[in-house]
Amino acid sequence: MGKKENAQKMLEYVEEAWKSSPSIVLMTDDYAYALWPVDEEKKTWKEASFVFEDGSLDVSEHPAHIALQLFIKEVSIALPSYKNVVIAAEDKERLNKIIERIKEGM
Repeated sequence: MGKKENAQKMLEYVEEAWKSSPSIVLMTDDYAYALWPVDEEKKTWKEASFVFEDGSLDVSEHPAHIALQLFIKEVSIALPSYKNVVIAAEDKERLNKIIERIKEGM
């Protein structure tokens, strides 16, 4: 898929993640990231990452224990290297910033 299609798909993933609990949606200067449960038992989680520059989209599903490891890796390794990080935990205004930035890729 192209950049526009990937951006549209990422918007769908962000929306899906926002409706799930618990979940995380965040953005750095380079990418948007979401991690959320896909079943009621929270045994399977989906991870999606959209790179703004090239429009690449990476999506995968993992068991809960792997999702926790991915979350820890994201927070402890990836995020500290960025000055500007927007985390939309329960803040709709921050979520809207992330959505607008993804839409720029369309």
